[in-house]
Amino acid sequence: MDRPCEVKDLVEDLRGNGGGIDPLAFELKSIMYGYGRLGLFHDLQRVVDQMKRGGFEIDTVCTNMVLSTFSTHGEHMEIVSWLKKMRSSGISFSVRTYNSISNSCPIITRMMAGLNELPLLIEELNVRLEGGEAIVVKELLDSCVILEEVMVWDSSEAKLDLHGCHLGSSYLIMLLWLKEMRRRRRKVEKKKESDF
Repeated sequence: MDRPCEVKDLVEDLRGNGGGIDPLAFELKSIMYGYGRLGLFHDLQRVVDQMKRGGFEIDTVCTNMVLSTFSTHGEHMEIVSWLKKMRSSGISFSVRTYNSISNSCPIITRMMAGLNELPLLIEELNVRLEGGEAIVVKELLDSCVILEEVMVWDSSEAKLDLHGCHLGSSYLIMLLWLKEMRRRRRKVEKKKESDF
């Protein structure tokens, strides 16, 4: 309800002088998300630190909530920082991660509205992006781990599951998929050449 300060005070009242009710991860995530929605990022980080001290896991859901708030406010460098934290901590990326980040990309959003002249190579897209958006997309696409979740590739089929993806996310994942298809094709061609 965008009233995280009141909720924080209520939680502190419930906690009392050490003998009361301690908040669970759900309550802390809700407070954190409320601060983020209002752009109170220092308070958001304070709650994240409190969660860590309390032994709560900073998981994919939590980081997606943080990314969503940074995305809403166009805080590209904060998004990049959190993506790097996710990678170094082994926190998995999800479709929601891609959705949250693609929502912060106005150039990609405008390109999706036209759908006529979309770059089909990551390198071509990078040329058209600017500033923080370019840095965010590069960091996201360098983390190709989403393909493990959405791609099936075996001897009988190759398919991509884009259920739950926003249009911008679908586009970015398709670029990764095309890149992976080209990589695998080159690998097969090299193997054929070495067999001769």
